[in-house]
This record gives sequence, structure tokens and C-alpha cells, in this order.
Amino acid sequence: MSVERRVRDHFHADARRFDAIYEERRGPLGRVVDQVWRGVVRRRLDLTLELLAPLAGKTILDVGCGSGRYGLAFAARGAARVVGVDFAPAMIALAGELAARAGAADRCEFRVGAFPEAVPERGFDASTAMGFFDYIADPVPLVAAMRAKTVGTMVMSFPKAREWRVPIRRLRFRLIGCPLFLYTDTRIREVLAAAGVTDFDWLALDRDVVVRARP
Repeated sequence: MSVERRVRDHFHADARRFDAIYEERRGPLGRVVDQVWRGVVRRRLDLTLELLAPLAGKTILDVGCGSGRYGLAFAARGAARVVGVDFAPAMIALAGELAARAGAADRCEFRVGAFPEAVPERGFDASTAMGFFDYIADPVPLVAAMRAKTVGTMVMSFPKAREWRVPIRRLRFRLIGCPLFLYTDTRIREVLAAAGVTDFDWLALDRDVVVRARP
């Protein structure tokens, strides 16, 4: 079974549990677990909003959009149009539900499919790929495609290969049968260079490196 199929199947089955990270309705133990192991998921969103501000009137591409939480946050802050793409159908179905509930369906379009094939458009003011490259065997063509479709800022996260939680995280993903790809600083710089990204800022965020780049 291909890497893409294994990742897609995992997140298709895990969509609602994963999305619950963004909710406050958890018990004390659940909050502690999420803070230690998954707290970076929420902090990535907060940092992305900060890095892309102001969002009013912008068009934004969200690669690996999952349940659409980034797109909804962009729309809530005035983005004119958000296109999110993810290859897990359950994630996109959940994103559609959340957009309708938030009254943002007119500005948020969520598509099932692979990037970049599912997004033929270009000229986005900004693009994001947060918590996405953790599951991509070859990120270079996807970063290059983001660069080609973006006229403004790109924000991307890469999980660190050297961090105290790495051994347990590797074991967990091996047990659930989902591929996981981690990055040294050198590897991140190689990916960016190979994709033609030379103008970027580098931010450490918990277990991730966040890159803000200009095409």
C-alpha cells in the first residue's frame, strides 16, 4: 500500500478525534495529554494567524487542510476566499459541516484530492501547509507547487527529527501503520533550496520548525 493511501486511510478514520484537539470539551486528563503531545497543533494555528495578518480581503490556499480549522479562522478574520485541499474524505466532509455551521461556506471551499492536481488555480495571496509535511515522503514538488501558486506569503511547518518526544511519536505511528517523516534543519534547508525558496524566516515552535517564506 502506498504512503499516500496509508496516510489517507488513517486520517479518514481519525478525522473527528483529530479535530477534537481544537475543542475545549475534554476532561482534565485529555487536556493534559493534548497539551504535552498535541498542543503544538493549536499553537501552529495561532502563529499562522499572526504571521499572515492582516487577512482582510486575501485569498488563501490551505494544503492538507484537514477539518478546515485554518480556513475557518482565516474567514473569521476577513479572508475573501479560502481553498482547502486534503486527500481524506472524512476530513473534507467535516470541514464542510464546520463551515456551514460557522456561516462561512460562501468563502471556504474544501476539496477532496491530492495537491497540486486538485488546485489548478494560481495567484493566491498566501498559502499554508501546517502539520502536512509530517506525512509526505517527497515534499520538494509540493513546496515548489505552493511557491508557483502564491504571490505573497507561504507558511509551512516541518516536524523536528531531534526532539524528546520523537522516539515515542515514531513508535506510535509505527503501531498505527501511518507513515511519519521528520526533518533535521539541514534537510529542511535542502527541501527549500530544491523547491526554489530562498527568502524565508525560520521559527522554532515546540516540536516543529515553522517557515515563513516569500516566493
